[in-house]
Formats: sequence, structure tokens, C-alpha cells
Amino acid sequence: MNFKKKTLFRVLEQSAVPLNVNQIRHRLGIRKRQRPKLQAILHELLVNDKIIERNGKYALAVVGSRPGFRKSEEGDTPLLQKKISHRITGLFSKSSQGYGFVDIGRGKDDIFVPKTRQLNAASGDRVEVELSRSRQASRQRGRIVKVIERHCKQFLARVIRGKRVNLAMPINEKSGLPPVVILPDHDLENAKSGDVVEVSLLDNDVNSKELFGKIVRVLPVNSVSDVAFDLILMENKIRTSFSSEALQQSENFGQQVRYNPKSGRRDLRALGFVTIDGQDARDFDDAVFVEKQRSGNFLLFVSIADVAHYVQPGSPIDQEAYQRGTSTYFPTHAIPMLPEALSNNLCSLKPKVNRLTLTCEMEVTPEGEIEDYSIYESVIRSQARLTYEEVADHLEGEKKPLQRNESISQLLEVMHELAQVLAKKRYQRGSIDFSFPEYVAELDKDRNIKGFRKNYQSVSMKLIEQFMLEANETVARHCLTNNLPALYRVHDKPDLSKLEKLQNTFWHFGISAKLSQLGSAKKINQVLQKIKDNPAQEQIQVLLLKSMALACYRITNDGHFGLAAEFYTHFTSPIRRYPDLIVHRALKAKLHRKYQETQIRTESVSSEVAAHLSQQERQADTAEKQSFELVKTIFMENYLGQSLPAKVMSVNSAGITVELEDLCIDCFLPLERLSDDYYRYDDVSLSLFGKQKKRIIRTGKRMLVTVARTDRILRQVDLQIAKWLEK
Repeated sequence: MNFKKKTLFRVLEQSAVPLNVNQIRHRLGIRKRQRPKLQAILHELLVNDKIIERNGKYALAVVGSRPGFRKSEEGDTPLLQKKISHRITGLFSKSSQGYGFVDIGRGKDDIFVPKTRQLNAASGDRVEVELSRSRQASRQRGRIVKVIERHCKQFLARVIRGKRVNLAMPINEKSGLPPVVILPDHDLENAKSGDVVEVSLLDNDVNSKELFGKIVRVLPVNSVSDVAFDLILMENKIRTSFSSEALQQSENFGQQVRYNPKSGRRDLRALGFVTIDGQDARDFDDAVFVEKQRSGNFLLFVSIADVAHYVQPGSPIDQEAYQRGTSTYFPTHAIPMLPEALSNNLCSLKPKVNRLTLTCEMEVTPEGEIEDYSIYESVIRSQARLTYEEVADHLEGEKKPLQRNESISQLLEVMHELAQVLAKKRYQRGSIDFSFPEYVAELDKDRNIKGFRKNYQSVSMKLIEQFMLEANETVARHCLTNNLPALYRVHDKPDLSKLEKLQNTFWHFGISAKLSQLGSAKKINQVLQKIKDNPAQEQIQVLLLKSMALACYRITNDGHFGLAAEFYTHFTSPIRRYPDLIVHRALKAKLHRKYQETQIRTESVSSEVAAHLSQQERQADTAEKQSFELVKTIFMENYLGQSLPAKVMSVNSAGITVELEDLCIDCFLPLERLSDDYYRYDDVSLSLFGKQKKRIIRTGKRMLVTVARTDRILRQVDLQIAKWLEK
């Protein structure tokens, strides 16, 4: 084998032009039946970047002065280099139709990857893709040449026993993972054909066309449906347990906070801080207090749990927190970033107890501008734990005093006044005002799902949001001004080429908006105002949102487009977000004068840390969405065979999303289930047109649907249209 590789190298080196497989075979003097072996060697060399290929022709990839290379101003360059597209890395995702996309970040268009050009990549894998653009194609295309890192090495599969080979077929077809070969040494005798098993990928060459795995365990038949949630955790690599060292360290802090007046912390316990959170919240990161001054200015205090006081860099708790990156919230429970001794006790700003905090105190003018600010370590004692619901009832109702405290009622009035000032400032500068409902699961006293509802952002949620945004912006400006090693929350401007696709849709719905204007957040707000009463409002909002870049973490302050903010970071949730903890550490180091001005520049947070935490956030978000789909699926098992009224919420080329009106649940109907006609999708009017019956399916169309099937593993509810209804 080695001899043949050396001979192959010699053939390619001596050739003045690139060679195809047959030309190489003839020069090697090998027979036609050895062609597959030659192709296998070529593939191996190609994967390992020893050779390069273009249009079926091969040349050496090593740069040097020899035949087959020509001089350029840059030096010796392979003959093929001019023809071969450059390579780039990104995250791969595979569609249900088989083709895939590589997300290269920074709001750039995804790279389209045909089904036959994906190597063996699965959704979530970090890959290297070689780019090429067809003259006829508007989208950048490419082929995956290397799988850099596997997203998930454990998965559930069904065993298929064959005469020559045994395979593990991944249960989650959406993952894009191909069948995995189970070799005899990594098999289990009790795993029969058809059994559901847990499989671990072996560390063989990730760029091999075949994947090999080891059967870890066989799942009992009666437990298969119960592992649906475990599948979500496995696919998204959500850590569910803490190391014994981390748990022990968290217990060592004790149960109470004792304030030391000599610590240098400001004592704010006399101020009437309150927390405002959801009814089911267990960890309280932030407490707020506002007072209005005679000058008309407001003093806004945002005090955040001082997690950095307890979690030191490199400690067992810190290592666990960094790996998780964030807490993950499911409909019935949460998986915290920190052990509960911290997240639900010492760091949680519970009422009537001392808590260590980091405070951002801001003096705000009647126009919403920050006239002065200070950031310092503090100790507070929250006066009350309020809920969004009761605060909203107070502010939107008859303004009756809260039963518990008249002073709290008065505080809420001042807070509401300031929040409106800040909201007006943000809207005027262009902060985008999307209005999406949130589907929420309702739980009974045993935390079982009893139904679903739509939640819209209440006045109390908006109030807290404005205070948190102001603190985040102020801290970001402070970090940048003082050159602190912080992470910034960045939202890039949208790619106009993506927005260009919406231009005709806007015109169809009577929205006059020039493409050049949509690069401005203010103009996007104007579009949102124009579609407020449009039946397709929610779908158009989704299209706008999808045309924008994903927010991420970076070591550079590149601004936040969606908030129209020049400076932005995450400071307000260190219990559940690791980036906030990084910011807290930078602020505290500055306060304790641990940095000399020349050192601050060198002790920076790396881009790798930012990328890791951005990825962990996306994985947690995916897990949360999948878990919601799972509980919907389980709930819908109660309605199998029943017919329910439904309304079309959105339409695309793959099918329609409908809302089950009586249940407040949305489900997707793929195009192939619309079997009463052949439908053509129009991406301008966002409608499906029937070829024979001339039926038009658009947002608002009503029908009766029958619940035909549910699948917990796939988190899927299959509906069939029983009858079309008039509006």
C-alpha cells in the first residue's frame, strides 16, 4: 500500500497537467479491476489534503518548484489552484428532503450542499466546505470535504441485522446521520434486529464514507417512548449532573450570607428593592429600585447576583458552568448552569435575606439619557418577590394598591413611568418592535401538562426588560471605555440579499419599502407598523426575522442591530448565562484594581470562548424547542382519531402550519398530506394554489383536521384534513 502511494505521488509529480483516474491507472500500469482500490487511495489522499481535485482530475497539493506548477507573483502555485474554490468552515444542517446547508455565521447566506456532496456529515457537525458557484445558481453551493467535529457521538438507533453487515439506523431521521456499521467487537448479543439501542460513534476517521459505532445498551420495549426526552438531551449534549467536586464546593459556602461592613461593599439594604419574575421562577438574578429626584431625573438601581464572588475561574463549579454555558428551561423543569445550592439559594435574590450583588446605578434624564452612572459591589435585601402577573394587574387595572404594601405600589408607579421613558427612547432610535406570542404549557399541581395558552408580553415584562437593557448597554459602554476583557452581545446588520427576496412580497401586501432602506432598523419598524392589521402579520414578521443574522457573543463590540444599540453586552443573568459571569469578573477585577492599564489589554477573552458559548446557547435553545414539541406530542395522544377545527397560520413551499383553535397548539402539515389536489407555492403572495380545484390556501384559511398519528421519538403529530371550512 505504501509503495503504491509513493508511486502515485511520483506519477502526479511528474505530470505537467492534472490527471483523471484512467490516466493515472494507465501510468501506474494497473488493471481496470483495481480502479476501485485506486479511487479509495485517491479519496483518502484528498480527504487528508495531500492532493487536490477539480472536475475529476487530480494534482498534488504540495506547493513547490516542480513540473505541474507554474510561477505566479505569489510564488509556486498548483495548476489547479486557480480553478478550485476556496474552503470555509461552518455548522451543517440537513433538511428532511436530503439536501443541506452550512451556516458560516455573521449573517452571511448559508452554503447549499447537495445530497451527494455531504461526505457523512450530520446536522450540527462543524465541517469544512469547498465552495463553488454555478453560473445559473443564485445561491452559493459547495461540497463538504472534511468533518471537523461531530456534534453528537451518542444517539438512539434501531438494529438491522444482515448476512454480511449489521447496521444501526438512527431513529431521529432529521439528524441526517447515515446508517452506522456495528462491527462484531462492538456488538451486544442480546440486541436483536428491530431493537432500539443506544449507540456511541467510534473515533475512526471522521472523513471516512462509513461510520462505525458501538452498541452501549438495549432499551426495554416498554421504555422506548420514555426515552424521547433523553434523546433530546443526548442530541443537544445537555449535561444533567454535576461533578461530586462541584456539588461539594457549592455546599461548602453554607446556607446564609453574612455581610462584613469592612468588605468595601455598599450597603443598599435600606432601599426598597423588589424582584419581578414569572410565577414559576426559582432563581432570581436581578432586583430593581427606582426613585425620582426633585430635578426630574430618575435614579435607577439594577442589582445583579454576585455569582463571581462564589464561582472562581478554574474551580470545579466554574468548569461545569463553562461546559454548559447556560441553563436550559423545559416546560416542566429546568437544568441549571450552577448547582442548586447557588442558583436557587445563595445567589438567588430572595426576599427578606441578605444577598451579595453587583450594582449598576444610573441617573436617567426625563428623555431617557444616562447622565451619570456607577458600578460597584453591594449587599441588598429584597423587600418583595413580585410576579409579572400581579404587577401587570396593578399597572393595567384600576391602580389599586397591592395588598402587601402601599410603598411597593408607589414604587411600581415610578418604575412604570421610567420604563415608558426608556421604551420611547429606544423606539425613536430604531429598536425593532416584533410582537410574537409565546406558546406556553400550563401545568397542574403535579407539574403535568393540562393545556396550552398564548402569552403576549405584558406591561410588567416590558418594564423589567427596559431596565435590563439599560444596564446591559451601560455596562457594555463601561467595558469598552475601560478596555476590559469582556464578551459583547452582537447582532449584525441583515444581509440585503436575503431581504431582497421579500421585496415582491412587501409590494404584494401593499407595503412600500425600498430594499436600501431595510438596512435600517427604523425602516423595519415602519414595515411592522404597516402590517399590524394584516392577516399575514405573523408570517411576514417571521420572514423578516429569518432574514436577519443570529445574535452571538464576540470579543469585539460590533453593536446590536435589533436593539439599535451601539454598545451591548449581557450583564444581568449570571446565574443562568456564563457570558454574564465573564463580564462580572472583568468589572470586579477593575474595581479591585487587579488590572494595570497595560495588563487589561493582554488579559482578553478569546474568540474560541465566545464561539463555544454562542454554540451552547444555540444547543440549549434547540433542546427547549424540541422539548416543547415533545410535550405537545404527548398531549395530543389524548385526541387521536378526533376531528378539530384549525386555522392556517403560515404557508411555505414545504407545507402549512396550522393552529388547533380549541387547544392553542400549532402543528405542521407537509405538502404531501394535502392530497386533494396538486398545489403550487407562490413565494410572493405566500399562498398555495391548487391546480385542479383552484383552491387557494393562505393565512387564515380554516379547516377540520383529524389527529391521525403521534410519534414521541420524532416529536411529530400527523394531521389529515377532514374538511375545508369557509372563513
